[in-house]
Amino acid sequence: MNRIFIYILLGCFTGSYACAQQMRTDSLYRVMQHQPADTGSVMACFYYGDQYYPHQADSAGFYYLKGLHLAQQLHYQRGVAIFTLYYINVLNLRGEYARSLHLATQAAVIFKALHDGPNLLAAYNNIGNQYQEMGNFPAAVNYYLKALALAEQYKKARLQNKIYNNLASVFFNTADYDKSYLYASRANNMARAMKDTGRIASAMVNLGAALTRLKHYEKGIAAFNEVIQLGRYLGDSTLVMDGLINNGSIYSDHNQHQRALELYEQTMAITDTYHDQDYRLYAQLGYGQELLKTGQPAKADKVIAATIALAQRMQANDELRQTYLTAAEIKEALQQPTQALQYRKLYEALNDSLVGAGTRKQVHQLEIAFQTAEKDKALAEKRLQLAQKDLELAAKTKWQAIFLLTIALLAALAFLTWYRYRQRQKLHAQQVQTLEKEKTVQVLEALMQGEEKERVRLSKDLHDGVGGLLSAVKMHFSAIRHDQPVLQQSPAYAHAIGLLDDAITDIRKTAHNLMPETLYRLGLKEALQNFCRNISYSGTLQVSFYSLGEIGRFKPNFELSVYRIVQELVNNIIKHSRASEALVQLTQQDMVLAITVEDNGIGFNQQTARQQGNGLTSLQSRVRALNGNIAIDAATGQGTTAYIEFDISIVINNPLQHGLAS
Repeated sequence: MNRIFIYILLGCFTGSYACAQQMRTDSLYRVMQHQPADTGSVMACFYYGDQYYPHQADSAGFYYLKGLHLAQQLHYQRGVAIFTLYYINVLNLRGEYARSLHLATQAAVIFKALHDGPNLLAAYNNIGNQYQEMGNFPAAVNYYLKALALAEQYKKARLQNKIYNNLASVFFNTADYDKSYLYASRANNMARAMKDTGRIASAMVNLGAALTRLKHYEKGIAAFNEVIQLGRYLGDSTLVMDGLINNGSIYSDHNQHQRALELYEQTMAITDTYHDQDYRLYAQLGYGQELLKTGQPAKADKVIAATIALAQRMQANDELRQTYLTAAEIKEALQQPTQALQYRKLYEALNDSLVGAGTRKQVHQLEIAFQTAEKDKALAEKRLQLAQKDLELAAKTKWQAIFLLTIALLAALAFLTWYRYRQRQKLHAQQVQTLEKEKTVQVLEALMQGEEKERVRLSKDLHDGVGGLLSAVKMHFSAIRHDQPVLQQSPAYAHAIGLLDDAITDIRKTAHNLMPETLYRLGLKEALQNFCRNISYSGTLQVSFYSLGEIGRFKPNFELSVYRIVQELVNNIIKHSRASEALVQLTQQDMVLAITVEDNGIGFNQQTARQQGNGLTSLQSRVRALNGNIAIDAATGQGTTAYIEFDISIVINNPLQHGLAS
């Protein structure tokens, strides 16, 4: 019976969670479809598409592209660049690294022009990833180090952890296993300190690979087994495949080829449903090599031929180099020396290209440094000659030089005077605008302070006066019941006591709503979340609360005003909508605070509502007084959605830098 009860609770919880998630998805969809085109609509497209990645990559790509087209129409350059951070993931699943590199490079140019450091960091990391996939390891390290410097500057610990892991992978590919182990250990320690299971698993992949190359085979196998377990726990197929492929390589090195074949077959079976070209390439290459080692060259020949085609399409040069070498060995086993020689030549050419790239780059840099030094030397000589001529000319035309210098000084002084005057005018205009905004806010604050004082007085009267009086009445009734045994069996008396308890509870809730203590202590996000939770406890209406972005603290009167506006909207839902579910969503991006309140109720006719009452008009006036805008989407029988945006540039207390990364 206990187990059945637990299963019922889990089922209810799961259903409620799924319902809340569906409401969030529907909310994003409504923003995309019905709200006016703005930056929020662009981001909604990206967020909506991200729900389909990676299992429905085509659907995710469709909504990412929709967000891109909308950003281009709005000339929203940051949105165009943010699109690349999402869409690159889709391209990488397809193995289109060249396109990914092009998009990441364009994004870096835009973010750099916008002085958007956090997103520039993400773009540099993406560029490094594409170079690594294409086998250009020096370029990959260059961009990873740029990204690492920005991560330390902006204190982005999670991205710093990811870059440590990427550097471990690069140094592994360049056979510098000690450095690979060093960076993988740093990534692992950071991930465990953050208690981030996904990042722990990613770090363990590189840690296990480095341990294997350093001949700590048992520790390597243990690390990869942990990766497989974490991948299955997280439902992440890529982690499971990482563990299988790497363990297959270890078993192959120890001549346990049948066990290695089984692991590669398991990996390829996963890629049949989870279409990741990277892991398909790695698994096929390992599978073909094991077939050759187990005396099955004819079967290995077919597998490696398909692997060569896949590596060429993906431009995965490092894997293509290894595949050429394996193909040459297969052709030798099949006694086809001519074809074996052709593959051997392809391997040698590509191997020289990859290995010699770093040397040529260093020579090129030395050549540039040498040429620069020569140019500097020639320039110094020319400057010396000009200086000598200037001295000779100064000796001949001393008074003329003094006159010209005086004119130049006067001109510079006049320019500085004019420039300071213009700057003062601009500063004065800015101060006037700021004062006007502050005056509007001060007027509203004065109104709100008076209103809040009245609310505090009413709260205390209800809690201390009426609430205390009802508690005293209940105490007297309890004493009477004790003195009169006949009342102890009276259902009517018990019902009256229950009604009295309900009245006391309602008065306490009303007093709490009139004076939200959580708002002053913890801020707007926690207060709204607590308010929605209290409403949901009533059982008549389930209110879900979500927040996107880092919600900061604002001026107290602004937070109170926004809280009251949301409170009024939810109270209207309770009074008029007949809704069973509602959603409150809070989002902060840059200097914009956005709030969405929607329900699944009966809706209303907006034109009729404006004619019959002034509730909507009063609400719109309060929002405009807070330097904001409100849009209400409602129709009879279709529910109601209210979308509010505030400019928080003059009310924010702790400005935060925001950045999106992947």
